[in-house]
Amino acid sequence: MLAPALVHADDAGLDAAIGKGLFKRAWVPAPSSTRANDGLGPLFDARSCAACHPAGAGRGATALAPDGTPEGLGLVLTLVRPDGAPDPVYGHRLETMTLPGVPAEGTIGVSVVDGRRLPLIRDAGYGPLDTATRLSLRAAPDLRGRGRLEEVSDAAILALADPEDRDGDGVRGRARLFEAPEGGSRVGRFGWKASHPTLAGQASEAFALDLGLSTPLRPEPWGDCTDAQTACRNAPHGRDAEGEPEIAAAIVARLVAYLRSLDPPAARADKAGAKLFATTGCAVCHRPSLPTAMGGTVALFTDVLLHDMGEDLADPVGVPGAAASEWRTAPLAGVSDTLARGAGLLHDGRAAGVAEAVRWHGGEAARARARFDALGEQERRRLVAYVSAL
Repeated sequence: MLAPALVHADDAGLDAAIGKGLFKRAWVPAPSSTRANDGLGPLFDARSCAACHPAGAGRGATALAPDGTPEGLGLVLTLVRPDGAPDPVYGHRLETMTLPGVPAEGTIGVSVVDGRRLPLIRDAGYGPLDTATRLSLRAAPDLRGRGRLEEVSDAAILALADPEDRDGDGVRGRARLFEAPEGGSRVGRFGWKASHPTLAGQASEAFALDLGLSTPLRPEPWGDCTDAQTACRNAPHGRDAEGEPEIAAAIVARLVAYLRSLDPPAARADKAGAKLFATTGCAVCHRPSLPTAMGGTVALFTDVLLHDMGEDLADPVGVPGAAASEWRTAPLAGVSDTLARGAGLLHDGRAAGVAEAVRWHGGEAARARARFDALGEQERRRLVAYVSAL
């Protein structure tokens, strides 16, 4: 008989293996011959998780065609309202794919002005947006190793926060807090705006918005379809006679197990580059590692805090809990793979390389950017090479 610890390890490995298959699964519309595969849509952005997170859950494609159409499925268009409510007609997201019989919402267009990516909706299928709704592009992030952020305690993250800038370094990172079902609060750590404390919450949002699939946390079988989208609301879905979600809790748990099993991309050792990274101030926010509750570390180059990044990187409007210019420190682990596949950096993929990304930094990162600009040419190249190899 196996020892309990080994049984647990085997079970976790099996759940992760099943989760990997679910991550790659191409979902189909309901009704299908196999209910476990159906429920896609009626509006959606992709047919599988892997379509937006390719290369073993890496960052999605961010390239634009000459006419401003995104190439691939790595960019989505978020509909942002200051009160957190969805657009009354289009919902939280412009879904670019649809099932037969359901009018399409439209397609994404992007114009580039002075390096900024300004999104628009082409062929809008349901008329104009509400006057309070704004548009923001989001790139599908690298997921490798990110699941291990659940191993970092809230206390460890809160210990890094300095919203009053007590140390006078100009960096005022703060945690985004959410009420916990069991009482108290939890620190948000997933998503561009630190919008979710748990992987299950992040995955459930992706199922709902990207695939139009319901889960116990997001039980609406029509996904992001609004009351105004009658055909979408009335289209077939994958709920059973008992009204259970299309994606059961066990499926969410196995997908989460897979994401937790992914190791962070390994960085090339470079002591000189690491020293420059620290002395310029990059490591104040992009902390090379965070302590886990079990005594280990997770090396993702983030502090999971919200920081004001200045007007050049700001969304058109903020949301409850995060201002327009506030972003969770993006993990840098995996930058090398992102660059190798030609995907861009920052939340909308606008930066083709590390130096360009740094020069978009403002707000709390302005001092670090100034130190970067003050480096000699050789040191600057060394630092860029260091980050580009992460």
